[in-house]
Amino acid sequence: MELIETVHDFSLIADEWNLLADRFKTPLLRHEWFGACARAFCPPGKLVIVINRSAGRIVAIAPLVVNRKYGMDTVELLGTSVLGEPSGFIYEDEQALAGLMKDIFLLRKSLHLKGLQSGSSELCQLKDVQTYPGRNYHVNSYASPWIPISTSWEDYSSTISPRWRSTVRRAERRAKEFGNVEYEIITPTSSTIESSLAEVFKVEGMNWKSRVGTALQSYKMLGDFFTSYAVSAMHLGMLRIAFLRINGEAAATQLFVEFGKRWWILKIGYNESYARCSPGVLLMNEVIHSAFDRHLEAFELLGTNQRWLDIWPNKLREHEVYRHHPFTPAVFASHGLELSFRVIDRVQTAIAKRHRSSKLIVPSPASTDGRHTTHVIASSAQNNDAELIETSTA
Repeated sequence: MELIETVHDFSLIADEWNLLADRFKTPLLRHEWFGACARAFCPPGKLVIVINRSAGRIVAIAPLVVNRKYGMDTVELLGTSVLGEPSGFIYEDEQALAGLMKDIFLLRKSLHLKGLQSGSSELCQLKDVQTYPGRNYHVNSYASPWIPISTSWEDYSSTISPRWRSTVRRAERRAKEFGNVEYEIITPTSSTIESSLAEVFKVEGMNWKSRVGTALQSYKMLGDFFTSYAVSAMHLGMLRIAFLRINGEAAATQLFVEFGKRWWILKIGYNESYARCSPGVLLMNEVIHSAFDRHLEAFELLGTNQRWLDIWPNKLREHEVYRHHPFTPAVFASHGLELSFRVIDRVQTAIAKRHRSSKLIVPSPASTDGRHTTHVIASSAQNNDAELIETSTA
């Protein structure tokens, strides 16, 4: 077993890392992703990258970090506690993975491994190689939606329910009431990356995320991660950014990467001033349409399955959280604190989504010369973008 505990040492194995990671065909296991995680989320002394070699060649990697959570040191997959995206280990074959699992238990710390795919070799072997007494269980299963692309957009869109197709058309009409509607998908360059990200950050924070402190502009670690990763992805030609603009102003945005003939959606945001026309939904529909037109293999929505994403028929990848803890009083106290804070967080988020302190833009009737003007009205309890398009079908 070899341990890498500094960001500098971690940066030295980028080529070897990606050579091994590319067999999994996801950008979320590549060195650029975990490198951005390490720079943004890891205080000094907390990085624990476990590496196994065979004949001097890397054959397995566990990208781990030690976080102090609820009074207890816990080993986690790097970045998952903040990002919540699917994750995992990187290995050449089952034998290399088995050796890696044994080394993880040699760390002799509580494990909280989030984002492992259900039924995966990692989960099976974690149970098989447990080497010291403790509680071993899975919790909080969740699913990430994805859309396989094997037909034309016309054939796929016909599978969207008539109810939802009608709702999207209604939202399009409402958007045009505000003025000129434009969609764009750009590939940022070194000369445009700074201004493009600044606009993404601005739009992403113009809704409930700012009120709970999770917007990229207010949550520094998260903002640092997406800045760092976006720059790395830009240098590799992978980065894509989409905007829905109304009269030139960005009403919705998406940050994503193209890898393995798939688009991977990493961040979405919308300006809730335009919530009446559900700009986030309109932009998602347009980006999915573009993925079909470009003959990609799949569209990866990532994150967790949310009700509004059911507009577009999709498949689900189930993921689990694996935990292993020794039997100690500190563990039970830590679990109690975690459950309490989780409830508080959900309540605060629900309140922030339901109560809006910003202003809502509503288009006025057309003027005599055919142009539209807008009125601004105060709004204290409007639905968010995703909820609005659902309630509009009632």
